[in-house]
Amino acid sequence: MPVYKDKNAKLNPWYYAFEVKDDNGKRKTIKKRGFKTKREAEILEVEARNEWNKGSYYEPIKSTFGEYIYQWIDNKQNLSEQARYNNLNHIKHHIIPLIGHVPMSKLNVFILEKFVSDLQDRNLAESTIRKIYNIVNTSLNAAAKKELLPKNPMTLLESAPRVSKKKLDYWTVDEVKQFLNGFEHRQKIVFQLAIYTGMRMGEILGLSISDIDLVNKRIHVRQVLTYDAKLKAGAKTISGNRSIAIPESLLNPLLEQIRSMEIEIEQYGEEYNKDRLLVCTTTGKPLTKPNLTSTWYYLLGLTKVRKIRFHDLRHTCASLLLQLGQHPKVVQELLGHSSIKVTIDLYSHMTPNMQTDAVNALDNLLK
Repeated sequence: MPVYKDKNAKLNPWYYAFEVKDDNGKRKTIKKRGFKTKREAEILEVEARNEWNKGSYYEPIKSTFGEYIYQWIDNKQNLSEQARYNNLNHIKHHIIPLIGHVPMSKLNVFILEKFVSDLQDRNLAESTIRKIYNIVNTSLNAAAKKELLPKNPMTLLESAPRVSKKKLDYWTVDEVKQFLNGFEHRQKIVFQLAIYTGMRMGEILGLSISDIDLVNKRIHVRQVLTYDAKLKAGAKTISGNRSIAIPESLLNPLLEQIRSMEIEIEQYGEEYNKDRLLVCTTTGKPLTKPNLTSTWYYLLGLTKVRKIRFHDLRHTCASLLLQLGQHPKVVQELLGHSSIKVTIDLYSHMTPNMQTDAVNALDNLLK
């Protein structure tokens, strides 16, 4: 039996080695070291030989998980620029420091359990931990599918990290009024649009002057501003490419914003950015999301309104509409959700009376 003892090895000296022919008839040696006893090496040599004969033998990949996951993310298709950027950040800051050094062949359920535990010790948000978990799990699924691993060791974990359903945060009518009446600012129209239309930050920052139709009172969402201040055609979802009605209260602010931009366009001439954005710097360059976020928190302090995220203005818009009795389908179309299911899942707790009103309406009809 092809089992040998390495006389130079101080620990676990036993190993097995046997020759086989690959699919092309070329000879190759199957070898594995590191066994404590001869008997252990003999048993596993028989298993490896049987697996080879059945065509199920797996030859361990020699790279580390860090090397593999960078190659995987580089080759992964169907990822938006934003998703790729976010995934690379998670890989760089959380995955590589914890398990990037582990050889792929050594990655097992115990290492992955500790990995999840270490993520939790970093006091990350539950949703962030789940996203990181999903990145690792998806990459290992791909490795198993390509036969770089015999199976995905993530499947042996008892459960995926839980994500508690967060309670949505949004402003009341009084808080909205306190905020909007409490300041004047070059970017005020951004916050007005977010509250009145529920548009996303990237959608608002991506609006060009030509997207505003004051005659027909419509806003056309055709492009978004990405994380790195680049304009990208289309919205986050297919339904995100939409036409939004302009409320009467925003007609004058939008007109004033456009006039201000046109004055700056004339002032700077050829130096002015050709994109002609509705909200931008004095030379027409796009505002970055971090800069606008800084302005947002500055204005919260200035107006002394309860602190929420900018994205919560979107929830504020939805909540106020639903409180007025507007149908969730209308809210879905306004916010550009991919389906009405998304809207209902997010805001169903805000419409407790809809079922009661429906059955009472039918009851009155049939009396």
